[in-house]
Amino acid sequence: MALSIFALYADFRPGLRSGKEDLFNGITDALMRWRLVSLSLLSLLVTVFVTATLFGIGGRPWFGWWDSNTLRAEPYTVRIVEPRPGGATERAGIRGGDLIDLREQSLGSRIAVVSQLSATRPTIVTVERGGNRSTHSVIGSTSWEGATQWKLPPQVLTSLAALWFGICALLLALRQWSRPDARLLILTLLCFSTVLLDPRYFVPPSATFQLVLFIVTRACLAIAPLLLLRLSSRSGRPSRLRTALTLAAIAFVGIGFLADVAAATGIATLWFDPLPFIYRVSPLRLSIDVVTYTLVAFAAFSAVRATPADERPRAAWLLLPLPIAFVAHALTQTIAVFITSWFVNVTIISTSNGIYLLSAGLVTYALLKRRVLDFEFVLSRAVVVATVSLIVVACFILLEFLLNTVLSGVSHATGLVANAVLALVLGLTLSPLHRHVDETVDRVLFHKRHEDERALIEFGREAAFVTTASALLDGTIANLEYHTDARSAAIFLDGNGRYAPMRSFGEAAPPAIDENDAAVLALKARHVPIDPHRYRSGLHGALALPMLARGRLLGIVMLGERTGGESYAPDEIEALSQMTHGIGSALDLLVTTEGPSRVSLAEQLETIARALRASPP
Repeated sequence: MALSIFALYADFRPGLRSGKEDLFNGITDALMRWRLVSLSLLSLLVTVFVTATLFGIGGRPWFGWWDSNTLRAEPYTVRIVEPRPGGATERAGIRGGDLIDLREQSLGSRIAVVSQLSATRPTIVTVERGGNRSTHSVIGSTSWEGATQWKLPPQVLTSLAALWFGICALLLALRQWSRPDARLLILTLLCFSTVLLDPRYFVPPSATFQLVLFIVTRACLAIAPLLLLRLSSRSGRPSRLRTALTLAAIAFVGIGFLADVAAATGIATLWFDPLPFIYRVSPLRLSIDVVTYTLVAFAAFSAVRATPADERPRAAWLLLPLPIAFVAHALTQTIAVFITSWFVNVTIISTSNGIYLLSAGLVTYALLKRRVLDFEFVLSRAVVVATVSLIVVACFILLEFLLNTVLSGVSHATGLVANAVLALVLGLTLSPLHRHVDETVDRVLFHKRHEDERALIEFGREAAFVTTASALLDGTIANLEYHTDARSAAIFLDGNGRYAPMRSFGEAAPPAIDENDAAVLALKARHVPIDPHRYRSGLHGALALPMLARGRLLGIVMLGERTGGESYAPDEIEALSQMTHGIGSALDLLVTTEGPSRVSLAEQLETIARALRASPP
């Protein structure tokens, strides 16, 4: 959490950012990556631990259900509504309509009344019924004790969402940690993954510790929309509307966190009634969340609208999924407050938590769109693994079928030997089997792509035989248009301190790029394809490839986003690199033979010829 706050502060302060807009001023890249990976791993460990206590892995679950609903009846007081037959509330002797005054409860009991019970220790509550007060000992029921089909979905969905957020954050930390927008997204996902530490899910033995965790969780969940706003501010042109939306969203984030602090203070001290600020019994706090994420969503939408057309799909997938999903999540949670039926209430909460999980799925899809992973590569690996597994399982099923039918008279020992022999054969042939399946799947799924790659490589070889630079550039842009699914492409050539666009398709010709542009310098220094989004550069697109000759950057091939939105696969990048290498060498030769040196040489040869003709025999 401290790192998240520092990152947010550093990124909002222009004075703390270096020329590359580093989130952590003065921290080395290696240390930054280590911290992000460590935070992601810590998040996953905490999620696994809380999930274990939630479902009782290795012991009885800590989390206990009331098996009833509560509504705010009057200041400091809640009313029990429609206890589930046979549930924890009914077993404790508490009935529908009973009142529980927080001022008559211990700290642990107050927290349990407004959140959830413990399933491992009794909670003592004082109940008022018809003007009479009585004390009851309540032990929460676990998800495995009655109505399991209703209790498990909200817990499973929330646990999966938190786990999924942690995995996405770890994936980004390993693959895209150097990018400022990726770091913001990592911290956002880690903040959202803390939802499991909320008292609605995590019920530790100490009431004080539970209250502290509540503040920590609410602080992290308040930081998350601020990070989303910062992420939006990095895209598109600023405007008064965007500024107003951002300021309004920040104000509501502050109001929401103050409400959470008020809830914790009211529960701990009883200086004032905390119930209006409690999720479980009042719609006020959830309504603040609805307004907050609606403003964040509108700010993100404005940022997408202000982004150039070629970058708009990319910005939309990065900025919009999370705030939209959380608006829907907060809305459904708000509706649940007004529902008195326990079964309907739990169903609506399950729907809300399903939306939470959906937001994690949308983030994953956005990551695939954002070139953290190649979607086609993931698909092919899944098909290969599934096919090999299916073949192995089918072999054992076939063997069992033969042993039980055709060879039904064989002894048990013979059957064991047959299974052992089959396992040995499969073990010895698994590697070639995997290779053949991989090749087959590759041919079936990516035949067109491989044909395009071969065509690009062949053109790179043929480029050496092109006789004019104009024909070479025409052929290059034509091959890029026909053999890639890029929405746009441009070829830049070096000249007079700038790289000027000579050929392009898909969009209006891009402007010339200064030779000291950050992406251009990276291409000169590294001599490998780069992602221009990593740099503050005038090059706009998905992939920049260098055209090199004798160590000099003669030109740049700039490819726009793919039509399907996925990343360029490694084999595609390799084919394009081979093509641009051949084009760079051919262009260097053509410039040498067509340029001033050839003219000068021709003039010198003509002078020598005239002198020889004029000399006497």
